[in-house]
Amino acid sequence: MKKVAMVFLLIALIGAFAALQTPVAQAKSKGDLVLSSKKVKSAPGDAGSSTWNQAKEAKMVLTGAGKFEGKDIELKTKSVYTKDEIFFRFEWPDEDKSMQKNAWKFSGGKWNKIKANEDRLGLVFEINRIDKFATKGCAVLCHNESKKEKEWYFAVSSAKEKADMWHWKAVRSNPVGYAEDGYVAFNATKEPEKGRKRDAGSGTKAKSNRTKDKSKPSHMQDPSKSASIPGTLLVAQAVEIKDNSIFKEGDELPGYMLYTEWKDSFADVKTKGVWQNGKWTLVVSRKLKTGYDDDIQFNTRKKYPFSLAVFDNSGEHDSYNAEPLKLQFK
Repeated sequence: MKKVAMVFLLIALIGAFAALQTPVAQAKSKGDLVLSSKKVKSAPGDAGSSTWNQAKEAKMVLTGAGKFEGKDIELKTKSVYTKDEIFFRFEWPDEDKSMQKNAWKFSGGKWNKIKANEDRLGLVFEINRIDKFATKGCAVLCHNESKKEKEWYFAVSSAKEKADMWHWKAVRSNPVGYAEDGYVAFNATKEPEKGRKRDAGSGTKAKSNRTKDKSKPSHMQDPSKSASIPGTLLVAQAVEIKDNSIFKEGDELPGYMLYTEWKDSFADVKTKGVWQNGKWTLVVSRKLKTGYDDDIQFNTRKKYPFSLAVFDNSGEHDSYNAEPLKLQFK
């Protein structure tokens, strides 16, 4: 009887051990977690440059949150660097090119706001070390303990910590060739937007195209000038709308006016994003060392944890997010 009891005990212990191992196996990453940046002699001219062939591709699985919960997408990325700059190439699926954030449509004899957002990509690196960022990624910056979503806020957890945040936006930055360069600071007030800061410099904000009462667009393309960027209204080429009778049913106007002269630290991150055949291809570049204290200064002898997210015609908490990632130089 003692031998039988020992056999059952052994079987139970083996079963318990197997049960403990199952979650570990399930927790294994679905995609690559390391991005290797390859040193090259010359900068890639665009997303189709042969220079990218020298770099190893990483395939990262991004998990949906908010309205995308339960969905995954695969993002392909490569990175190369020269003696002065680093370059990233991102490619991810997106069925629609979302370019109508806050745009206007003339319908029924009046202007109506189009209910739409824009596509985006965000990257976050450490400037000063952030506790648990290397293992938890953006989760340590997203403070969502409150039951009220409006009280959630994005910030580091102490005054000693600091993050560099690059925010590419299909409507508000990509047409003029940039990603918004900002940083994440300590937010003692816990107000939703107080932890997110913009780097110093000009070109820092797309100008809303609306009248003071917010009922209709305030500006349109100057009819005497050809639009430099089709579909985008530039501040330098905009004129005030004085007569709405000139518009016909179905006419649309952009929700923002953009500046082309971005300067200083805010203008560090250059981009070129192209949507075609159901996917975005985006090239991002920046100097390895900018000299600004609101930027990460890359040392090619070190490895850097980072986080990444993409937004599909969305913002705030509706996104696809990568697991904690690492950048290394080769």
